[in-house]
Amino acid sequence: MTAKIIVPKIADDLTDHYLAKHGYEVLTVDNPGEDEILETAPDAAAVMMISKKLPNDLYAKMPNLKVLARRGVGYDNIDVDYAAKHGIWVTNTPGANAHSVAEAALMDMLLLARNMNAVNVKTRQGDWTGAYHLMGHDVAGATVGIVGFGHVGQALAQLLTSFGTKTLLYDREPVDTPLGTFVDRDTLFREADYVSLHLAAVPETIHSVGQREFDLMKPTAGLINLARGAIVDEPALIDALQQGSIAGAALDVFAKEPLTQDSPLLQMDNVVITPHIGANTVEANREMAMTAAKMIDAVLSGETPEFAVNEPVFE
Repeated sequence: MTAKIIVPKIADDLTDHYLAKHGYEVLTVDNPGEDEILETAPDAAAVMMISKKLPNDLYAKMPNLKVLARRGVGYDNIDVDYAAKHGIWVTNTPGANAHSVAEAALMDMLLLARNMNAVNVKTRQGDWTGAYHLMGHDVAGATVGIVGFGHVGQALAQLLTSFGTKTLLYDREPVDTPLGTFVDRDTLFREADYVSLHLAAVPETIHSVGQREFDLMKPTAGLINLARGAIVDEPALIDALQQGSIAGAALDVFAKEPLTQDSPLLQMDNVVITPHIGANTVEANREMAMTAAKMIDAVLSGETPEFAVNEPVFE
């Protein structure tokens, strides 16, 4: 019997129907969540996921499930250990979106440097003189701190070499690199003009950037977060922005998504807001979709997937 696979429609299109061409029955869903999966095919052997959280009790309802392939890097929407205990592989796509997210981080840095959010607001309001007097800063020569030196952090550091920045790096596992200087965490927050976060959301990083870090930062500094909203203590960030402890922030991720319309962040001219689109380019989505499709094919072909984030227990 042909194995059924649930795949986001965009991923199926971007991979030119890779899985169907490999003999699988592909069923497309815009963004597979529990309801969509069970309505479409509870007997599916694989699901390619985007961002919806999947509950642990889903597995009991899917007797044929063998692999959940995350089309992206983060997998905090899946209990990977629980999945492993039930014989289900969980995979991701490390590095597939690194350049796209790094470019978005650089873009956000430039927007903060030039006060572009406030400039845009004033210009649209017809206040050209007010917009003109919002003088910005060069990123060239600035000190940039990158917290997390994985695929995205490395790609951002590489982009910054053309700007001549002083690049400070922090990671739990420092490596030799010509792209910047590893320093302790406090030094990075204290000295950087821009702090860009590129961490996974794991227990030790949840709310790891909060009031203490904002108190360390320069009042002229900006925070950039394209990683996960849970990394930042959002109320502490709002307070720091309101009190002028830091100058601004560029945020693509939030504690709760979508960001609620009553969030003070939406009212601040010194905050750049985007709806979790750091990796939203055709190139990144194609690469993520293709990598996820190959992980599914590997598992269903009886192979060990290259980018597994758990190790299933098979009884």
